[in-house]
Amino acid sequence: MFENDWILRQLALERQRDLLRQIERDRLVRQARPISHQRGHTFYHVLDWTGRLLVRWGERLKARHALYHASSLTTSHEVNHG
Repeated sequence: MFENDWILRQLALERQRDLLRQIERDRLVRQARPISHQRGHTFYHVLDWTGRLLVRWGERLKARHALYHASSLTTSHEVNHG
């Protein structure tokens, strides 16, 4: 009878340790979530900023290219009809 009580007590203690480990693991997972979410959010902002910068550069190049072609057409038009 004593041996069975001892075994049951050991099993209960082991189960209690398992539950405590699971609780600690869950706590760590919850604690880590905001950090990874924050990093993802920051990464999104970096990508957004980079995209906006590339669009601005593209618009400037396009305007410069259009200005170049407009001036070259005017110059060649004046040469041909001058």
